[in-house]
Amino acid sequence: MNWYKDYRSQWKEIIETVAAEEHRTTQMVEKDTIQSMILSGISRSELPFVFKGGTSLSKAYSLIDRFSEDIDLSMNRKPTEGEKKQAKSIIMDLAENLGLSLMNDEDIQSRHSYNKYVFKYESLFSDEPLELIVETSFYQDVYPVEVHDVYSFVGKFCEKNVIILPIPFDEAKISMQVQSLARTFIDKVFAICDYRIQNMMDRDSRHIYDIAKLLPKVEITPELDSLIDRVRDDRMKSKNNPSAQLKYNINEMLKEIIESRFYESDYNNITKKLLYEEMSYNDAISRGIGIVAYMDIFEYKR
Repeated sequence: MNWYKDYRSQWKEIIETVAAEEHRTTQMVEKDTIQSMILSGISRSELPFVFKGGTSLSKAYSLIDRFSEDIDLSMNRKPTEGEKKQAKSIIMDLAENLGLSLMNDEDIQSRHSYNKYVFKYESLFSDEPLELIVETSFYQDVYPVEVHDVYSFVGKFCEKNVIILPIPFDEAKISMQVQSLARTFIDKVFAICDYRIQNMMDRDSRHIYDIAKLLPKVEITPELDSLIDRVRDDRMKSKNNPSAQLKYNINEMLKEIIESRFYESDYNNITKKLLYEEMSYNDAISRGIGIVAYMDIFEYKR
């Protein structure tokens, strides 16, 4: 069975129409459709999954205008070993029902707090199978969490134009737990500092763009200060989050990232090609971390 089931020609026509009207590529709309099918199954799970990351900023908040290919999932509490195993089973069952093939089976371990599932699927717009990634991260509890409608490109198009599809697609709009914008903003600031410490820039400059889009939507309040300190305390417990350690000053790190133009090459060569709007590296810096670097919100106050 394939994701389009018995509706190959119908799905091809629908995706071509939406892509043309919304100025997206057919492969992007197709992948977004499959992502929505996966998320729909996740939303019906008994486990407290939380949708987060760049794709959530697009599908739940309509905040970013860039291509985001990964589904990032966590939980709002630390899962038991049995729940980790159940999470793997849920993802694999959904993938099987959609005709997705796991390409890195040897890397997936249910006892691990992090897994990256690399799936291939038959595309209506490519002679070769295309890739879709699902990442699960259970290192830290996700908070705050909000319940949001999560849209697909097809779903948005149909709602805007009052169109009823001629084929079943209950996944056009679903409701599920999503990480808050404030928490995503915090995580992304720490992330670009972590990657700088680790000298990693490949495909990570997308966070520079995301922070620029997030900052105007985040309320700068004492509650945000407290949330940043709480998140930092949690991130201190993981060796994968070095910038949370108190020996690092986030403001000074951001200033160094700006002055060294550390992410510029990756931004111009990778991130800009994923954007559906014009935003230069300098603009992304000036609208995002260029402001954050001179605020006191990331000063540890506990």
